Amino acid sequence: MVIVTSTLLATGTATAGSTAADARHNTDESVVTAQQGRYRAVIRRTEHGVPHVLAADIKSAGFGQGYAYAEDRGCDLADQVVKLRSARSRWFGPGSGSENLASDLGYRALDIRSRAERELKTLSSDVRSMVTGYVAGFNAYLENRGGLAGWCAGAPWVGKIDEVDLLSRERDLAITMGGATLLGAIALAQPPAGPDATEGGASPRSGSRAGGDDATPRRDRVAEQAGPVLRGERRTASLGSNGWAVGSERTANRAGLLVANPHFPWEGENRFWESQLTVPGRLQVYGASLGGLPGVQIGYNRDVAWTHTVSAGWHTTVYTVKLTEQDPTRYLVDGKPEAMTSRTHTVQVKSPDGSLQTVRRTLWQTRYGPVIDLSPADPSLGWSSRQAVTFQDANIGNDALLEQYADMAVARSVGEVRAAHRRHQAIPWMNTIAADKSGATWYADSSATPNLSAEGISAWMSHPYGVLDGSDSRNAWQKEPGAREPGLVPFGQQPQLGRRDYVFNANDSHWLANPASPLTGYSPLFGFEKVPQSARTRQNAFMLREGGPGAVSGADGRISLPEAENGLMSTRAFTSDRLLAPVVKACRAQAGAPVVVDGTKVDVSKACDVLADWDGRFAVDSRGAVLWRETIAAVERARPGAVTNAGPLFGTAFDPARPVDTPAGPAADTAPVLEGLAKATLTLEAAGLPADVPLGQVQQVTKGDVKLPVPGTAGFLGATNVVEHMARPGSSLEPVTPGGTPVRYGDLTDRGYPVNTGSSFMLAVSFTPQGPVGKGLLTMGQSIDPRSPHFGDQTEAFARLELKKRPFSEREILADPHLDTEVVTARVAR
Repeated sequence: MVIVTSTLLATGTATAGSTAADARHNTDESVVTAQQGRYRAVIRRTEHGVPHVLAADIKSAGFGQGYAYAEDRGCDLADQVVKLRSARSRWFGPGSGSENLASDLGYRALDIRSRAERELKTLSSDVRSMVTGYVAGFNAYLENRGGLAGWCAGAPWVGKIDEVDLLSRERDLAITMGGATLLGAIALAQPPAGPDATEGGASPRSGSRAGGDDATPRRDRVAEQAGPVLRGERRTASLGSNGWAVGSERTANRAGLLVANPHFPWEGENRFWESQLTVPGRLQVYGASLGGLPGVQIGYNRDVAWTHTVSAGWHTTVYTVKLTEQDPTRYLVDGKPEAMTSRTHTVQVKSPDGSLQTVRRTLWQTRYGPVIDLSPADPSLGWSSRQAVTFQDANIGNDALLEQYADMAVARSVGEVRAAHRRHQAIPWMNTIAADKSGATWYADSSATPNLSAEGISAWMSHPYGVLDGSDSRNAWQKEPGAREPGLVPFGQQPQLGRRDYVFNANDSHWLANPASPLTGYSPLFGFEKVPQSARTRQNAFMLREGGPGAVSGADGRISLPEAENGLMSTRAFTSDRLLAPVVKACRAQAGAPVVVDGTKVDVSKACDVLADWDGRFAVDSRGAVLWRETIAAVERARPGAVTNAGPLFGTAFDPARPVDTPAGPAADTAPVLEGLAKATLTLEAAGLPADVPLGQVQQVTKGDVKLPVPGTAGFLGATNVVEHMARPGSSLEPVTPGGTPVRYGDLTDRGYPVNTGSSFMLAVSFTPQGPVGKGLLTMGQSIDPRSPHFGDQTEAFARLELKKRPFSEREILADPHLDTEVVTARVAR
């Protein structure tokens, strides 16, 4: 039992000259003394409602963070708890296409909760204290306030959580790029000779109903989820990022500097949340965390700052296995038969009349992992009498993610960040970019990656989907010393680069972490080398390169914090920087002659005038930005790859010896781009919009009943400030912003460009002798409660391209004019 008390202190500020003693006094000296049998934390909220949690020990810091998170974003975690308890069907029925049932069964098959129960017993003392405290804080908020605010307010499925729930969330995040995308394929997989019977429903292939809907996941939904895994589209749900670490050779003050811009959802469980944790003498870390994870996943302390970008690598391998003639649940490895294992899982399913039915499903596993049915994505990859399909996930055993971040939070240098990576090897599917106060920088793709033999890599490369023959043991993951788990690439063989000038990544592979020192010779499962780079990678490289077009540094070639801010908030894009002038020249050369599109003559002279007057930026008041996006989108759709290869836009082919500078030059044949401009003109006319419509009139985010303009643009245009729409931002049951119906040729819909993902936790950090200086913005806002003043305030600041200084020291926190302080305590009954 937790007994909660909460005290709101009078809001006040300290003067600029406050002493350290004043700061301790003003923040309640008793908080820095551990109290036996009690949690006690001071939550100081500064501008934008960012909580700075001060506590005497780790468990109370976790308590304060969990309490503050519940207040701001509790629905996001509560929803995931229901999902990971395999209780969605219990509360919501089987779902459209039996999606809830597939989720419930899939997580049972992956054994997520049982793995979390085992992990709980192995946690270090500090991480166990943080997890226990966070859970207690979340539950204390529920008890104190009687529920959560936001989209789940008053929902009957919201309830208290436990430590296993939190660790299940940690493990689910780890398999975001693997098993979590294959839940429907797991639930669909049944032996071909005779599917198992179910109680409270019918056989999974019969088409009868369980709990009011077909018990089999809908095949088109399985194809939608599994298709990206087969096609090698690692950026599940459009997750991406830019990250820079600039070192002493390129910074104005000779210390390290970090720029973080993860492109993550603005809705659902994977949106970032900002906070600071301070335990005097032990911990002082600021940054952002993903929904419901304790600690900080992107941020900084007094000595080092780090960020992540989504890796271009593969973290899952799909296998086919040959079956014996007699039994479709026995398969061959090197000619010897092995029996699959099976478990029967039970799920409660709510019927339309509110009654509960029991669905039982037997699911199967090979030595590699769960058996899956990928026939909805490719008919040759189903479970037949001759073969079954299975997969192996590099992160299913990852139980050290929170340990990894706990060590990074107290690291004092890039070297100690690297040591934490070596020790835990728990980063699941991200690159890491770090800088420290000495001016050292480090890049690594230390994500969990299958360790295939040379023969296995050759087989993987030769299959169009990278599917391996699991009946040949040469394709199994190879065991080598130094890996977190047998079969993963050891830390010493992962791509890494330390520099004193800079390192960066924008979701292409490790190859060009610094173009002056390419990383080569690594397993292609980390991503490909010597291939054309995305327009966004090239734009980042140009911005960083000394003296290059669009460089963020001044004449001295060194980057200051204000210059880093300008780079972080840039609304430029690679395509407009490189191609705007040639496109205007080409349309001027038309001299009023029409361009024919699908038999229609289109006058592009007005569009040409608009582009000639446009500065190539994607700010909310930019006139020409919409026209440009529609033009390049039309060209790209007609010729996929046009933005990254020579063809209708670029005349000079890609050269791996000049990967940032090629492909280059406008194409000699201007017909394709003029046709794209004509299609853009028709699209805008069909939408009833003028060619010079301001971007902010079309590109907006819905916050409650209000639409707010959003700067930036789609990533394929080469923008570093990416904003886009995701049809499915994650697995949350939160209502999703509608995407709209395409108007005609390009990206424009009848809802304009609705935004629900992109630039999210934007951060620039510089180290000074007085401590770190951070400027940041959480674009979607700190709170999901429409009644909160922090529901849309940072979205409005984003429209103004306005970063804010983030208080870090006690003096800065107490001096914040928006300071609001609450002391939260709880007694834990034994």
